[in-house]
Amino acid sequence: MKTKIQSTIERLITYGVIVATILVMVYYFGTVNKKQKEESERKTKELTSLNTQKEEADKMLVERQAKVNKITADIEAKEEEIVQKFDNKLRTSDSYTKFIEHIQRKARALDILVQNSTYDFPAKADTYLECKFSATVSGQYNKVKRFLWEVENAMGWFVKVSNIEIVPPVSDKQGNMTLKLTLTTFLINANRTN
Repeated sequence: MKTKIQSTIERLITYGVIVATILVMVYYFGTVNKKQKEESERKTKELTSLNTQKEEADKMLVERQAKVNKITADIEAKEEEIVQKFDNKLRTSDSYTKFIEHIQRKARALDILVQNSTYDFPAKADTYLECKFSATVSGQYNKVKRFLWEVENAMGWFVKVSNIEIVPPVSDKQGNMTLKLTLTTFLINANRTN
């Protein structure tokens, strides 16, 4: 009998342990698995959101790259246009003596005395030549000022005053002043090969 009772108790304990194990497993899979599913759904939504953001960013990148390409093309076209305009304003190196003659004519027309003139003509260049004409000029202040303005703006040449120095005294008793100046013009090399 003792064996029978003992056997029955052992069976009850075994069944109890099995039922408890099943209940723990059901609880575990019910709660933990539910949390994992919720976490998995949250991560899936987050991944979908990130993929959407990536697609939008890719679209924006393509749009911006198209804008950059358009701007680059516009800049290149503008550069070409500027170079063409620059070339059209320039004269060839063969006409350098005419440049000096125009400077001297302009000075005579404004009663400006040109002395000690020298010029520097570069020997070799592929496309553009930077030619300098240096001289000492004397005349009344307002005429010298007008001469400088007309040389840079009204001669039809691309000219800049690249160096200017006032020779003391600033003006003499007659109101005349003396300047040492260097004028620079750019010419297209007449011997260039395109």
